[in-house]
Amino acid sequence: MKQILLAFLFIVAFCEYGSAQCTTTNATSCQCDSVGDTDCDLLPDITISWYALENYLGGPSEYSQTGNGVDNGRLKVTGSTPNIGHGPLTVRGQDNAGNRTFLCGTDTFTYPSTGTFVCPNGYPTPMQITTQRIYHKNGNTMTYWDRYSAPMTYHPSHNHIHFDDWGVFTLRIQDPSEPDPRNWSIVGSGHKLGFCLMDYYQCSASSANHHCKDSNTVYGQGTTWYNGNFPNWQLGGGNYGCSVVEQGISSGYTDVYSEQLDGMWINIPPGTCNGQYWIVYEVDPHDAILEEDETNNYTAIPFSLTLQTAPGNPVVKINPMGSPNVCTGDSVMLRATAGSSYLWSTGAVTQDIMAGPGTYTVTVTNYCGTATSSPFTVTSSPVPNAPVADDDTVCYGTSGVLNASGTNVIWYDSSGAEIGTGNSYTTPVLTSTTTYWTVDQGVYNGIINNVGKPDTLSAGGYSNSTNYCLFDVYRPLTIKSVKVHANGAGTRIIQLFDEIGVVQASGSYYLPNGPSVVTLNFPVMPGKNYSLRPAGSNYNLWRNTAGAIYPYTMADTISITGNTAGGSNWYFFYDWEIEVGGATCVSSSTPVTATVEICNSLSGSNLDRNINVFPNPSDGHFTMEIYLPLETPVSMRLLDVAGREIERQQFGGIQGLLIHNIDMGEHSKGIYLMEILIGEGVYYRRISVQ
Repeated sequence: MKQILLAFLFIVAFCEYGSAQCTTTNATSCQCDSVGDTDCDLLPDITISWYALENYLGGPSEYSQTGNGVDNGRLKVTGSTPNIGHGPLTVRGQDNAGNRTFLCGTDTFTYPSTGTFVCPNGYPTPMQITTQRIYHKNGNTMTYWDRYSAPMTYHPSHNHIHFDDWGVFTLRIQDPSEPDPRNWSIVGSGHKLGFCLMDYYQCSASSANHHCKDSNTVYGQGTTWYNGNFPNWQLGGGNYGCSVVEQGISSGYTDVYSEQLDGMWINIPPGTCNGQYWIVYEVDPHDAILEEDETNNYTAIPFSLTLQTAPGNPVVKINPMGSPNVCTGDSVMLRATAGSSYLWSTGAVTQDIMAGPGTYTVTVTNYCGTATSSPFTVTSSPVPNAPVADDDTVCYGTSGVLNASGTNVIWYDSSGAEIGTGNSYTTPVLTSTTTYWTVDQGVYNGIINNVGKPDTLSAGGYSNSTNYCLFDVYRPLTIKSVKVHANGAGTRIIQLFDEIGVVQASGSYYLPNGPSVVTLNFPVMPGKNYSLRPAGSNYNLWRNTAGAIYPYTMADTISITGNTAGGSNWYFFYDWEIEVGGATCVSSSTPVTATVEICNSLSGSNLDRNINVFPNPSDGHFTMEIYLPLETPVSMRLLDVAGREIERQQFGGIQGLLIHNIDMGEHSKGIYLMEILIGEGVYYRRISVQ
């Protein structure tokens, strides 16, 4: 049905668009945002419709906490995102040469537009680098420029652009004194990984009536716009879809993510009482795209919960938004159960406070009643002293050894990338003075317990099943380790997914044949329906087909609630080691310098590292660079594979940098040998002409 509707809209759009004078190639009748301006960027302006949120498919759907399977405690919502701007939202997954760019960990790869991309370095989940195309009017001339937007999650099974956090939705309690609903107390939340951006509806009375308004931020307000109200209506073409090349929303069109789609829900915390709440929906909350107005990407509607807990017996908790063990001088955010009023033991009257070491309570009033939390304690751990480090002086073309004091020393280069650990660090070969930085790390363990099925003692076998266990997290924690049983030694990839399938942590691990413990150290924030999964198609790990008794729970911390196959199956990971309250405190950094100097003698020196020939291979044009600290005679011969000399050069006495360009364009393709004589030393390079 969706494809039939879109096909009809595309035909209509083509008929009306064919003779238009405001297109992505013709700016004649396009209007700028500023009246009278004829030279401007035509930017999109994405909004979120309160009318669609309240009315589409009958409005939000509430589910009670039990009896609904995976929908327990969910509030399902719909998001319609009209583009009311002067230009289209155009997001591209490839450049003009037809190439896509992916991030695999810290490595970048270019790949053609066709075919499914898999990280060559074994990294399991790539991110795709996307661009936003901005159309520019200059008189009658239309041009464009591309700006990089944030990298987005790439799913090989879909092989097209996604949009992380396209929608973020929360259930909140209204604060009448605060006009911005995004600042009201949060009860529960959810977010959506956009499957694709598309022209789902025109802003017309027949297809998206009342979705498109000049203002959508205030419930019940705003003037409805139809096609003719948009100065550059249909700019973009009206035919954006799930393309690997580009997606988007044309001016005067809207995209719709209905509550029937995966991830379109808010998780209502157990114990939430029935009453009047507000649903707040924000699109592109991180401003990944450039728009005319970055302040109107939200809306809110009132909604009454009727299937939750009856008022009475209120329970108030303090939830840390990070480890409650902080480093000296630091603090952690504490969040109280949502309410209409708060009173902390510090005198604060907000839902969240920043708290240093100490013990805290909070009194909250909400629809359940008024109650005071149990005391919550924030502890602290000391920050180590900065390492005491020794500089080093090295000869040109050699490595240096740098030393620093400390318990857990880490070394960084000038870009901030970690390059080593331990009390000493051996530099690469240096040709110039280089400064590094080092810090000391204090690692303090929290409370460690185990949860989950402890062993494999029940029916089962080795498997490559795509099923997995599901778990809920109630406070920030770290999954320190898990036990696995592997059929065959080798590398396996293990990933942590959130509820909507976004990878939150990932690692590659070498597993021996048989049982072993895998150290993960995956940090996890509170949330529902997380999963640990092996990646790939041939991980061959043991799983049980019987014997699991759900839930496996660590009180107020974590609960492994079931699995995607149902029944008493258990998948792959046993005896989870969970840490709560750990801390890693990092010292200030200490600079350490390796000073490079010209040494006084070449006696006994190996100058091989002072010779560089590039590019290699090449089309026959090479550059030879040699650095000599003292004046030394240099000569060079080029030999073919038969040992015949095809070129000889005498350079005489050289001190400093010798640069010599070699042109072998007249010689046939193949391998050649370069013989370089420096003083009494002989050095060789194999070069390839292609």
